[in-house]
Amino acid sequence: MTKIEAILIALLLVAIVLNGCTIAYVGSIAGQLSDKMAAISSGVGDLKDTTGKLSAATGDLRDTTADLAKTMKDMAEATKDLAGAVGAFEARFKTIEERLGGLEDRLGGLEERLGAVEERLKPKPTPAKVTEFHIAGGWPLPPAYHGNPFGPRGVGAAYWFVYEPLFYYLPGNNTFIPRLGVSYEEKEGGKVLVVHLRRGVYWHDGKPFTSKDVKTSLTLAYAIWGWDYKYVEKIETPDDYTVVFHLTSPSPLYKVLILGRPILAADHIFGKWYDKASEIVELKRAGKTDEAKEKLKDLTKEVTAFKPGLPTGTGPYVLKKVTSSEMYLEKFDKHWAADKVRIDVVRIYRWTSNEVVWAYLMAGKLDASHPATPKDVTEEIMKVQPKTRLVLPSDLGTFAVAFNFREGQPWRDLNLRKAVLYAVDRRKVREVCYYYAKDVAPYNHGILPSFEKQWLPEDFLANLTKYEYDPEKAAKILTDAGYKKINGKWHTPEGKLIEFELWVHSGYSDWVLAAQEIARQLNDFGFSVKVRPVPGETFWPGIRTDDFNQLTMEWGAVWWGTGHPYTGYYRLYLGDTYKTSRFPADKAYDTPWGPLVPSKLTEQLAAETDPEKQKDLVMKLAYITNEYLPVMMYLEKRIMIFHVDGVRVTGWPLSTDPVWTIAPGGIERFYVILITKGILKPVE
Repeated sequence: MTKIEAILIALLLVAIVLNGCTIAYVGSIAGQLSDKMAAISSGVGDLKDTTGKLSAATGDLRDTTADLAKTMKDMAEATKDLAGAVGAFEARFKTIEERLGGLEDRLGGLEERLGAVEERLKPKPTPAKVTEFHIAGGWPLPPAYHGNPFGPRGVGAAYWFVYEPLFYYLPGNNTFIPRLGVSYEEKEGGKVLVVHLRRGVYWHDGKPFTSKDVKTSLTLAYAIWGWDYKYVEKIETPDDYTVVFHLTSPSPLYKVLILGRPILAADHIFGKWYDKASEIVELKRAGKTDEAKEKLKDLTKEVTAFKPGLPTGTGPYVLKKVTSSEMYLEKFDKHWAADKVRIDVVRIYRWTSNEVVWAYLMAGKLDASHPATPKDVTEEIMKVQPKTRLVLPSDLGTFAVAFNFREGQPWRDLNLRKAVLYAVDRRKVREVCYYYAKDVAPYNHGILPSFEKQWLPEDFLANLTKYEYDPEKAAKILTDAGYKKINGKWHTPEGKLIEFELWVHSGYSDWVLAAQEIARQLNDFGFSVKVRPVPGETFWPGIRTDDFNQLTMEWGAVWWGTGHPYTGYYRLYLGDTYKTSRFPADKAYDTPWGPLVPSKLTEQLAAETDPEKQKDLVMKLAYITNEYLPVMMYLEKRIMIFHVDGVRVTGWPLSTDPVWTIAPGGIERFYVILITKGILKPVE
C-alpha cells in the first residue's frame, strides 16, 4: 500500500467518525433551537407591541419635527435679521474702533504730557540758597573796563576780592594775618626776610600759585609804580614755596610794606615782561634814572595795552560780570579758604556819588558802605533802616587843598599860602562837609590828631605856628608882602588878580561841600574862586599833569596800610599828593635843626629802626610840613562804616576789634578777612 493510499483511508475514517458526532450534536441543537424559536415568537409579539408604540411615537416625532422645522425657519429668518444687525453693529464698531484708535493715540500723547507735568510737579529737593553780600564801589565803565591791574584806573572795587597780599597787616594791634604767605623769618639782623608761601593755592584760571608769581608781580610793580625798589636789593626764589627778600635796611616798616603788597601779576600771564621790568629796576637802583625812564615808557605802553577783559587773581571771589551799574563776583571754589566762605556772591553797586550811596543805604540795598555823610542824613539812614550800625575808626588820612608849585604859579609864595590858612575857618569846613571827622586845626603838621600825642611832644607843639581862623591876620600878611586889595579883590604885587578854580572830585560829596565852603570863605576874603567838579575818570589824571594850573582838593597825609607817619609824609613828598602839588621836596628848608630836605628825611624815616630816632625824624618832617605848607589840611577823616546786621549777613565784630583798623585805604580787605575766616556769614 502506497503512502497516499494510507492517507486517504485515514481521512475517510475520520469523516465517518465526525459525521456520527455531528448527527448527535445536530439533534441536540435542534431541541435547543425549538426552545429558542418559541422564545422568539413570544419576543416578536412583544416587538409588535413595541413597534406599535414606536409608530405612535414616530407620529408624535413627526409632529414635533414639523414644529421644529417651523421653529428653525423662524430662527433662520431671525438669524438673517440678526446677521444684518450684527453687520451694522460691526460697521459701527469698526468706526468706533477707529475712533478709539485715534483717541488712544491722543491719550498716549496726553499721557506723556501728563507724565512730564507729573514729573515737574513732583516735590524736588530744595536747592541751596544763594547767599549774597552787597556793597558799593567804582570802576571804569564798559567798554573801557579792561581787567588789567596795571592799566588805567585798574580793576576797580573788585581789587581786594580778586587779589591777595602775602599778609594783611592790622595797624590796631601790629599783627600780620597770613594770606598767600603762611610764615616769615627775619635773618641777618632783619636785612633778609624769608617768606614761606601757602601750598594748594590757585589762580582763578586754575594754574597753581608759586614763588615765581610773587617775583614777577612785585618786579613789575617796582618798575612801573616805583614800589619798594629802593628798599629791596633783590628777590630770590630758591623753590616754588619760598621767597627771599634782601633789604637795604632792617626796617620794620619795610617788612610791613613788602608783606602787605597785593600779588597782582601771574607769571604765566605777565611773565613775558619780567626781563624788561627787572632791567628797569636795576637801572633805577644804579641811579640811571634817564635811561630807566626811556625804557619804562616802552614797558608801560606794552603792559597797559594788554586787556584781558576780567582780572585773574588768587582771591576768594572771581569777577564774572561788569556792567555800567554793578559788578558781580562769585565764590572761587578752589580758594584755599573756600570751606570757610559761606557767602556765594558779592554784588557791588556803582558808587557814582555819596548821594547815590545814601539812597542805597536808605533803600536797604547795601550790607555795608562808607560814604561821608552829614549828621542829618546819618540819622535818617539809621531811622529808616534800624538794623544799620555805624562804626567810626580813623581813616588814617587827612583831607586837604593841594597848592600848586608848578613854574609860574603864585602859590610858590609862602605868604600867599599862609594867608589862605588864616583866611579859612577849617573847623567850620569840617562841620559843613564831614560832621563826624576830627579837627586838625590849629596845626598843619601832617600827624593825624588821633596819634598826635604818640609822636609830638607838647613842648614841640608849643613852638609851631598855629593857624587859628583870623582873616585880619591873613590880610596883614598879604599887605606886608606887597599884595593889594582893589575893589574888594586881592591882587599880586605885580597887579594880577588872584583868581583860580578849585577842582574837586564830583563823586565825593564831602569834598564838594568842603570845596564850596572854602571857596565861599575865600571869595568873602577877597579872592576870586570858582569850584569845578570833575568826574573821577578825568579828575585824578587831570590834577597830575605837568600843565595843571589850578588848585585842587586832595588827600593830605595818609597812613593807609601801615598806621605810621612815614606813609603820610611819603605821599606829601614822594607819592601821589606830591605829583599833584609838585612841592619842591628835594630842596633844603630852614629848620631849628638846620637846612633839611623833606624827601631825604622821608627816606631816612622808612629805614630807621630806633623808635627815638624815628620820633626825631617825624618832628623834623612835621615842622617843615607845618611851616612851609605843601597843602592845607582841614580835617582828619573818620571812616563812617555803615553796616547792616541781620538782613543778608551777620557776625560783624565789636567796634573795639582791631580788625576795623585795616579798613582805611582798602576797606574791601576788611570784608575779605571777615568772610574768609567765617566771621561774616549769611543770616540763616
